[in-house]
Amino acid sequence: KVGQSGFIVFIQDGTGSRSLTLGTDYESVGGSGITLSTAASATDVVPYIVAAANRVLLGSPLLAFS
Repeated sequence: KVGQSGFIVFIQDGTGSRSLTLGTDYESVGGSGITLSTAASATDVVPYIVAAANRVLLGSPLLAFS
């Protein structure tokens, strides 16, 4: 819904090394994509806001919570 905001939490599985591919509705700072932690069981948090239909803006990720 337009105006909605929040956080997306990504947790690597026990193997780690998983990556993220953004769909066409998602935009990152500078268009550079999102790089997440790759360690096993790493937890990362990405803020977002829905700016318009089919347009979700992603903030800079907060990495490697433990």
